[in-house]
Formats: sequence, C-alpha cells, structure tokens
Amino acid sequence: MNRKLINGLLIFFALAIMAIIVWDFVGNKAGKNVPNPYEYNIDEFRKVDSLKVIYKEILNFPVVADVLSGIAISDSLIIVAAGNEIIKFDISGKEVFRKAIQDSSICLTVDANRDIWIATRHYIAQYNSNGSLLNRWNSFGDRSVITSLAVSGDRVFVADAGNRIVYHCDKTGKIVQKIGEKNGQNGVPGYVIPSPFMDLAVDDEGFLWVVNTGRHSFENYNADGSLRTSWGIAGMKIEGFSGCCNPAEMAIMDDNSFVTSEKGLPRIKLYGQHGELKGIIAPPESFNQDSYYAPDVAVDANYQVFALDYARKQVRIFKLK
Repeated sequence: MNRKLINGLLIFFALAIMAIIVWDFVGNKAGKNVPNPYEYNIDEFRKVDSLKVIYKEILNFPVVADVLSGIAISDSLIIVAAGNEIIKFDISGKEVFRKAIQDSSICLTVDANRDIWIATRHYIAQYNSNGSLLNRWNSFGDRSVITSLAVSGDRVFVADAGNRIVYHCDKTGKIVQKIGEKNGQNGVPGYVIPSPFMDLAVDDEGFLWVVNTGRHSFENYNADGSLRTSWGIAGMKIEGFSGCCNPAEMAIMDDNSFVTSEKGLPRIKLYGQHGELKGIIAPPESFNQDSYYAPDVAVDANYQVFALDYARKQVRIFKLK
C-alpha cells in the first residue's frame, strides 16, 4: 500500500472520530442531561425538620459598613467590629456609637471592665469603652493568623490559626503558656486547621474551650494545658459538623451549652455541655442561597443569640420559642 493511500486513510479515520465526538457532545441532547454522579450537591441538607428549630428570629437590622469582622455583647449593647471602626447598637438595633480606630479588626471581645479587645491578623489591641487605645501588643510573627480571642480575669487567650496554637497571655501581651501543641502524655492530639477558622471561648467555670476545626471537635483544657475532655461529630446531617473545618464560630452560654455556627452550609445550632444536639437556632434555609461564611455569634444572659450575617450585612437576633 503506497504512502499516499495510507496517509489518506489516516486522515479519513481521524476526521470520522472527530465527527463522532462532536456529534456525541453537541447532538446527543439526551446524553447532556445525564446527571453527574460525582456532583457535590448540598440542597438536600438545606431543609430540616421544623420541629427541631427551637429558636425564632425576633429582630434584624442593617450594619452600615464596608467590612464586618465580629460581634460581642456587653451591658445590653451589641458591639460590632467593622474593619477600622467600632460600632455599638442598643438592643432595639439603634446605632448609639461609632468610632474609627487605628487597627483593622479580624475579631473582637469585651472584658468585664468593658474594654474592647481587637484582634488583627498578627497582634492584639486593647481599647476602652469609648474607643481610646490603651495598649497594643507586639506581633506574634508574620506566620500568625489570629482568628479569635477571649479574656477571662487576667488571662487572655489568643487562637493563632497560622501557627496552629493557642497563646495564654497576660494583659500586657506576655506569653505565659502555649496550649494545643501535640503531646501524647497530656492527651493533646494537636490542632488540624486547614483554613483560617479557629474559635475559642472560656466557659462559666473558667475552663478554656477551643474548636479543632479540622477534627470537627471541641477541646477543653486544664490550667496546665492538658486535655480535660472533648467532643465532636463529623457529618453533613444536622447533628454533625460538615466540610473541611467546622464549626467556624461558636459561643458558650451561661449554662455551658454551646452555640455553633458553620460555613459552607451556614447553620446555627445549640448543643448541650456534653455535645448532645438540643436544637436548631437558624437552619440553612434561613440564609441566602449564596451564603458561605459562618455568621459570627454572641449570646447574652437571657439566652438570646446574636448572629452577624456577612452576606446580608445584618445583625440578626434569635430567641428561644
């Protein structure tokens, strides 16, 4: 067989194969409607049993700001960190205070003296209730990604997702102790933090709780840094925590129950102090369809839950039914 004939046949077969591929892709409309068995679809988890929803939304109001960073409650005031601003609202949602600050906030907390503690990416700043700077700590380093802080008496706890560690500091910024480093003798498994979400809080008895988001677990520490107890449930169903790193936000009530907030599939839930699901505060369907980030959450003495909804740029208040 001569070379010209061979080349002609090769070109013919190549064109025929290309025609089949194009026809299959464009012309076979039935084939285009075949569902993808590997598609990541969470629609079935957006709706939950209404009987499990034990809270109702009683109020929401807008926060006029370019960036929203975090929320805290102090003396019946709602305090929002908004980039380089501190904004206060009364319980009715009326804005009563706004102050520009020097530090760009990631999150905030308020101590018993009403001082406002702002976390930036690398360091902590302390302001009084009027927004005047009291103290600014040294940086924790270029690798640090601070995601949460809590003040309990003279103790300040700082979650550093970048270095995967919790710092126990005094109020001047001196590191007293590092908590959460992997230690088999103390039963500490070490933090798995796939993304910059790592929350912490101190309970009514003064014990530190840290969310080990990659493990979907809550870890409770003794004063010496040893692991006291832990609990957690992984899974897409309402009882568990889904995705790579949840719950992204949390708060602890006066009865030591936990309010949890998840990203990816936003939902806010209430768990008992031993990790049993008590009910749903805000189901996924109560958030915008395109919402991704977990609302930051805070609680008051009346067991109300305050959620900072980043997609709607609102504070939303939920009360037990």
